[in-house]
Amino acid sequence: GPVKGLEFNPFTPHLLASGGADGQLVVWDLTNTSDPTTYPELKAGANAGGGAPPEITYLAWNQKVQHILASTSTSGNTVVWDLKRQRPVISFNDNSSRRCSCIQWNPEVATQLIVASDDDRYPVLQVWDLRNAVSPQKELVGHSKGVLSMAWGKHDTSLLLSSAKDNRTLAWDTSTGEVVAELPPSSNWNFDVQWS
Repeated sequence: GPVKGLEFNPFTPHLLASGGADGQLVVWDLTNTSDPTTYPELKAGANAGGGAPPEITYLAWNQKVQHILASTSTSGNTVVWDLKRQRPVISFNDNSSRRCSCIQWNPEVATQLIVASDDDRYPVLQVWDLRNAVSPQKELVGHSKGVLSMAWGKHDTSLLLSSAKDNRTLAWDTSTGEVVAELPPSSNWNFDVQWS
């Protein structure tokens, strides 16, 4: 199926993870680009309803632990994978079954990530700590339509950018959950945000 998520490993740049509409996650070893190899396909299993796995919408490598990868899906489920064990180590959601659009690992805290939803009815960013993944640690509320993209600050890890279908790009203080700045709104959606 179509590829929905693609990211190089920050520690081992010849490893490329891809996630697709078929719900499969594949890690490619591009050491020899003319003949790439793959790790065994990672599978989270079928839907609770017994159907095919949900579409992977985004994936991200952990910024502190090189063999940990997270993926999120249309079912609202986020799965954290351990490549050494070649299986999921934790799976969580907020019990709403709303579509997740993107995830970002905290660059400083290996057990913390933010999951965003592009659902216009509940356009929030949820801060999760994997040491207690029963419910989100915090919710960042500020967009009026679904969130499309996020980027954690590289030089100041208390800052996070987000863009959404409300044509707004917000800068957040992740420690307080407050919006600290907003870029001038655009006339179209911003599908991606990055720090320079």
